[in-house]
Amino acid sequence: MSQDEGTAAARWTVKAELCAVGRDKPLLVALAAIFCLYCGVVAGPILYAFLAIRGMAEFFK
Repeated sequence: MSQDEGTAAARWTVKAELCAVGRDKPLLVALAAIFCLYCGVVAGPILYAFLAIRGMAEFFK
């Protein structure tokens, strides 16, 4: 495969992936919502507790 053909194949792959992202918007929104909930409910309190133990939590009040 020549370099031009490889570039064309890569361009087609990127275009195909971008089209797939467009089709999967509801899935991406759901994943973003789950990620935000995880950060707020799980990772946030763990980080705050770690900072409290280290004595740096006062900065965030």
